Amino acid sequence: MKILGIIVEYNPFHNGHLYHISKAKKITKADYIIAVMSGHFLQRGEPAIINKWARSKMALNAGVDLVIEIPFVFSTQDANGFAFGAVKLLDSLQIVDYLCFGCETNDLNTLYPISNFLHIEPAKFKELIKHNSKNGDEFPKTRSRSLCEYHRILGIEGLKKVPPSELSKLLKYPNNILALEYIKHLLNLNSKIKPLPIKRMGASYHQKNIAGNISSATSIRNEIINNLTSSKTNLFTLNDKIKSTIPSSGFHVLEKELREGRGPVTLGSYQQSIFALLRRMSLEDISRIHGVTEGLENRIKKASLISCYIEQLINSIKTRRYTRTKIQRIILHMMLNLSKEDIKIFNKCGPLYARILGFSKKGKALLRTLKKTSSLPLISKLSNYLRQTISTEGDDIQNNLIKMLNYDILSTDMFVLGYKNIENRIARLDFTHKIVIKED
Repeated sequence: MKILGIIVEYNPFHNGHLYHISKAKKITKADYIIAVMSGHFLQRGEPAIINKWARSKMALNAGVDLVIEIPFVFSTQDANGFAFGAVKLLDSLQIVDYLCFGCETNDLNTLYPISNFLHIEPAKFKELIKHNSKNGDEFPKTRSRSLCEYHRILGIEGLKKVPPSELSKLLKYPNNILALEYIKHLLNLNSKIKPLPIKRMGASYHQKNIAGNISSATSIRNEIINNLTSSKTNLFTLNDKIKSTIPSSGFHVLEKELREGRGPVTLGSYQQSIFALLRRMSLEDISRIHGVTEGLENRIKKASLISCYIEQLINSIKTRRYTRTKIQRIILHMMLNLSKEDIKIFNKCGPLYARILGFSKKGKALLRTLKKTSSLPLISKLSNYLRQTISTEGDDIQNNLIKMLNYDILSTDMFVLGYKNIENRIARLDFTHKIVIKED
């Protein structure tokens, strides 16, 4: 039995994702596909355009057998924290053979030596990062420059065919950066999972407008937000351009969510709440939030007082060192009051449970096996699990597990406040929403 693991957001699921699944399954000849998927808030510091259960349904309809949620405390971290949480979650299942991911290069002979170098992190490399950080650039850019300099001067073991200019170009792509982090954490964990990069097809990651049947998720979201039309009865219709980019098996799921007012959700959906929160918070409160460093709380507070719109707020805060994405993550962490102290704890232990969002008929059989192999508790019915857990005497691990889970519960309660249909904004859906089951 071969098990393929994939790390996804599916925001929303599109033809490029379908290609990735099909190609990965063909190469690995996998019997099952397990997707670990971000919940309601994502790595770029944005809410998902539709909820996690609808996105799970789109995935199952396209051939995924089991969908497990990446906890909020990892899904909204930078590339390193996100990759650690997702890879650790897959590795803890102790059944996954392959981790397949899309990136701009599928050359493992290039990716692996760089990841191994980042895994070892020589002292000279750390010195270069410290020196280059004085330029005031964001950390990924500083690390990229330092890595290229190190390779040019001392050489990275096993990386002989890549000139510094090509290396610099490779490190500019977000999916390549994530790929390197995935492999690095597989090495850190001494995991038996084999990495398998698949070259992305069609549009680039940064493409903002739909161009062809395989377009970026960004361009599809933009098209949905900008061109979604509404009739007098408030029924939404997705145009043919959007329809051409999404598999028919998932298109009706997306359309149903939008028609029933459960999307599209954007950071702007929480605009008033965010400003109310920021204007209430003290500088000390803001400084406790994960991601706030070097006195950034002063800049955030000032911007919250002079801005009227989310775009204004972000543009007033961001600098060369603090990118838009980083600011958006901080905003999400403020919304859920995610502290630096909690992140320190969570990043030491990794995910403490595997929350099941959905499964196919095949996936149901796989779950029976996972109950025997997984080092993490599998959570299907949340209320039952918490009742059993709280009834026993708690240790540090159990207390941290409940705290981690509470962030997931709160993230859903906050997410639904972004729905267009006010009647859908009820809380505690994590306790009442059924697991997505695909029978056929």
